Parts: sequence; structure tokens; C-alpha cells
Amino acid sequence: MKDMKLAILYLLSIAMIIGGVVSCKNMGTRQLVRKKCVECHQKKVDEFKKAGVVHKPLKDNECESCHRPHGVIGGAYLKVSEKELCYTCHKEMKSVLDKKHLHAPTKESECLSCHSPHSSENKNLLKGKGNNLCFICHKEDAYSRKMQHAPLSDKGCLTCHDAHGSDYEKSLFDSTDAVCRKCHDFKKPGFVKSHSGYNPEGNTCVSCHTPHSSSNTKLLREFVHTPIDQNQCKSCHNSPESERPLGVKKTGAELCYECHTENRIAFAKAHVHDPVKKDNCLSCHSPHATDNKDATLLPDGKLCYSCHKEREKLIEKQHVHKPAGENNCTSCHNPHASDNDYELKETGKNLCYQCHKKDDFTQPNVHSPVKKGDCVTCHDPHASNHKFELRLAEVEQCYTCHQKEKMFFDRVNVHTPIRIGQCVVCHSPHSTTEKKLLVQKKNKLCFNCHKGMLDEISDGSVHESFAKGRCSTCHDEHASDNDCQLVEEGADNCYGCHKNIQTLSQKSKHTHMPIRDGKCTSCHNPHGSKIKGRLNRPAGSLCLSCHSGLALNIEKDEFQHAPAKERMCLKCHVPHYADIENLLTGKGVSLCKDCHNLNNPAMAVAHSGIAINKTDCIGCHETHSAENKGLMHKILHPPFKDGNCKKCH
Repeated sequence: MKDMKLAILYLLSIAMIIGGVVSCKNMGTRQLVRKKCVECHQKKVDEFKKAGVVHKPLKDNECESCHRPHGVIGGAYLKVSEKELCYTCHKEMKSVLDKKHLHAPTKESECLSCHSPHSSENKNLLKGKGNNLCFICHKEDAYSRKMQHAPLSDKGCLTCHDAHGSDYEKSLFDSTDAVCRKCHDFKKPGFVKSHSGYNPEGNTCVSCHTPHSSSNTKLLREFVHTPIDQNQCKSCHNSPESERPLGVKKTGAELCYECHTENRIAFAKAHVHDPVKKDNCLSCHSPHATDNKDATLLPDGKLCYSCHKEREKLIEKQHVHKPAGENNCTSCHNPHASDNDYELKETGKNLCYQCHKKDDFTQPNVHSPVKKGDCVTCHDPHASNHKFELRLAEVEQCYTCHQKEKMFFDRVNVHTPIRIGQCVVCHSPHSTTEKKLLVQKKNKLCFNCHKGMLDEISDGSVHESFAKGRCSTCHDEHASDNDCQLVEEGADNCYGCHKNIQTLSQKSKHTHMPIRDGKCTSCHNPHGSKIKGRLNRPAGSLCLSCHSGLALNIEKDEFQHAPAKERMCLKCHVPHYADIENLLTGKGVSLCKDCHNLNNPAMAVAHSGIAINKTDCIGCHETHSAENKGLMHKILHPPFKDGNCKKCH
């Protein structure tokens, strides 16, 4: 029995192992079955295939040649980086990278700049047809002038250039003269005649002719040296029949001065540009023709930077002087000679006035550097990382001269324009009609920023100093150790004008606490208010904001004195100082008789016929509110409480 159980267990184990293997095998088979991309993306593939030229992997439904089968929603992964992917099939193209001159997309391995990865209507999967593809990157203007080179207009750029790379400059398929000879016969009599009888040699064609398009006939470059324009090559070169026909008659500037005689004198100045000094005109100028003004070898700025390399880095700064930014060095500098330093066309501010309106710098009050004609004291003439090409950040630039002010402004509270380093919010850096170079009349200047404060109270009671813009009466324009840049601390700031209040409060026996503590602004708005007396809030609620215990009693007691109920505190009290305790306007019954008629019979009845014209009312009555009728004190003498005054009197 035991042996049978073991046999059954053994058989079951074998069955489980076989079943597991079969199951895993089947499961593994299901996992390894892969769908092709086209099975899900057939619609997209069909769209690509409608084009005239289809990339072979797509044509063969082999998307996986380039893409990994697992991507992300909205995109797909490439098998390798874009820069390497194309070379996995187009291995022969990788050798182009060894060429001396590479087309920018080739150099950066950005094949998709020109080629579509899936399909195109153009040969070689190009994104555009013919020259239009090139004009995606190259500005069309230089290629579409009146006279166009036949290859450019008829056959396209690839007649002369290799689209990927070449061992020759400009990606030409051969040397310049070899490319030209492909179409032009240099030995042909008519060709020689059109070149004044000379047979051009070497790569000289493009020294006179543009290879693309020109505004001139014969594709001559935009700016042509006069002898070339007049077909008078003999002016400079030996005759065509001589042993060295293309040799020049004289060397250096001596040849140029044969025609440019006036320049020999004009260039005899205190400061002479180095190439002129060395009689090397051809450092900057082409003797034949160029596309640059004055027949220079390169455009203005680029020509200068070929020697002044350190200056080229300047235009990388955040703020560039317009002439420098436009590569227009000759706006300021004479390229040949000048009597001024750095070959400047004018000295000091006169140079700046060529572009900047003189009126802005010649108003009655002129900033000292401007008066001296020293604009470069503050501004870099080329470029800076600071606005307006300042040499330093604005406020630091001011402090280079105004050191004393910098020390003075190191206070607890600093006027916002100074704190953020913008002195020009208030002061003109050049000239103005106002004193201290203020940009506006002093009584209007503050309202450029603080106009809203005046508008809020314009129909109320406005402090005279504020209304007339005499802000500096109370505030320091720059900085102060007091709140709000006040000239003096607390009440001392007010007493400059309100001297009488200070004097009288000092003579009086009793002074309101805000006056005593020098806190006038506890009650008054220093600029103005829509409330009488320029109070911060209506008088009653203003008083009770400090006298909170009194406010609570008035609120909870059943009976209120009419002035207290109506918040008319100033009926009985004076606001600043008094000789009577509690700042009352009068003593005893004299305070009350203004409202209460003491001769009224009802008054006599209410007081049991006792004369009250010399009494102190507060002996019996509360002044603000009470729990008892008649504003009687809370605790009363029993005879008095019972109205039996005669018991004692």
C-alpha cells in the first residue's frame, strides 16, 4: 500500500513537470509573437506611401529598421541617436565627415534638416525642390538680384556645390577656377577681350564677379573699383603683352595714390590707422570688386574684428551701442586717419551728437560729465551688461562721483528709487530745466509716483504742504533714519510748522497723551483726509479707538449722555491741551449749562428746589453713560436715592 502511494505521487510529480514545461512553452510562444508597427499604424503608413518617393524601410513595412517597437504615447523611440541612425544604412556617407569643408547640417549630423525620414515628393527624400530647399536656411535676397548666374537660375545650387561636404571652400566640387572652367572657356578670344586682353589666372573670378546674383551687368559685384568698371585694368596692371601681365605697376599704397592723390594729404593726421600707416590698403580693400560698401573685403564690423578680435566679444554683452550692434564701426571711427584718439571722427560729445539729439543735453542745468563732453565717463561706447551701456549698474555709476551721497543714503529708510538703484526716476542724467537736475518741477515731481494719494483726498481737507507738493517739508527726498523718511521723528516733524501747538501744550497743565508722546499721526492723517481736521476717522470713533473701556461702557449701559451717544466728544473735551483735568472745555456746571437750561422750572423740580448754579454736576451724574436713569452714579446715598435731600440739607 505504501509502495502504491509512492508510485502515484511519483507519477503526479512527473505530470506536473511536463504540464509546467508545456504551459511555459506555450506562454513563451505567445509572448514572442510580435506585431509589426504597420499592423496598428497602417493609416499613417498609407499616407506616407502616397508620396512619390518613399524611404525603403517604410516601403518594405520595416519601421523597426529605425524605430524601437516600444515607444511612448505621442511619439516613438529611435533605435539609436538621430546623429548615428542614418549612417547604419548609409555607411558611405560617413566618410563625408572627413572632408575639410562640411555643410552645416552634415557637420551637426542633422540629416532631417534637408531630408524627410519617411517620404517626399522630391528626389532623395528632400524636403524642398531645387533651390527652395537651400532658401530654408540661406536668405534668398542675395540670390535673387536682377542678374542671376545661369546655374543658380537654371540648374540649381548643386551645379557648383556639394550638398554634404567637400575638400574645397564653400563646399565647391572643385577649386574655384576649375568650377568656372566647367562652363567658361578662358582661352576664347571674346572672353579674353572682355577682360581687357588679360587671361585670368587661378581663383580670381570671384574677386570681381559674384557667383550667385548681382545688381550689375556681367555679374560684377555690388561695389566695383573704378578701373574694373571702366575696363581699364591697365591702370594698375602691366600690359597684357608684358612678361608679367597681371603684375602691378607699383607696390602698396603708392599704386593707390596714383589715382587717390587727395588721400595722401587727408591721411596725414595725428592718428593713422595701422594698415594706412604701413601703406597696406589691401588689408581692408579689394582692388577689384566686393559686395561691401567702399569695396572692403568684409562688411564694416566683421572687417574690423579680423584685427580687433577682442572687440568682437563685446557684442555678446546684454546692451550693445547701436553702431556696434549693427557692425557699423565707421559711424564713430575714421577707418583711415584722424586728429582724434582712436581715429574718432569727432571729440567727446560732438561725436555723440551725430546721432543723439543735442537739445537733450543742452538745457540750462547740465550734468557735469556732459558739460565736460565726457560721455564715456558713464557710458561704454561699445557695449555693457548694464542698461544704456552704463559702465556700472545705475546707482553704482552715480556713486563713482557722488561718494558723499552714498554715505548719507546709508540710512534705515531709503526712498524707493534709490533703494532699487534708479536715480533717473527723479534726476536727469544729462540736462534739464530744473535745479539739481530734477526731471520735473519739484512741487510736481513726487506726484509722478504718489498721485493716487492726492486723488483719494482731493475733495477733503488736504494738508497744505502736501497739496502744494512741498513734500520735502516733512520728508527727506533720499533717506532718513525715521519712518517714511521723515525729516524729524514724531511730533518734532509737525512742530516745524505748528510751533504754537508745541508752545501752548508745554504751558498747559494737562496734555492729550498722543501730543505728550509726540504721536500726532495717531489722530491726524499727515497728508489729508475727507474728515474735518484731517482726522484718521470720525472724531467719536477715533477717541473710542483708544478709550476702549469707555466705549464698552457706552455700549452696555442703558442710559447714555447725548454727546457720548452721538460720539460728539469735542462738545465737552478739547483735543490737544487744557488747564482743566480730562481736557474739559469748562469746570463744573459751566460745562453743562451750554446744553442744559439751569433756569428751566423743570430743572429746579428735578433737583428738589436746590440751587445748582454753583455745583459740580459730576458729583451726582456720570459723564458718559450709566445704569441709572438721569445718568446717576451707580451707588447713591440712601436719602439722595429716595429723593429726600432735605434730610441733610
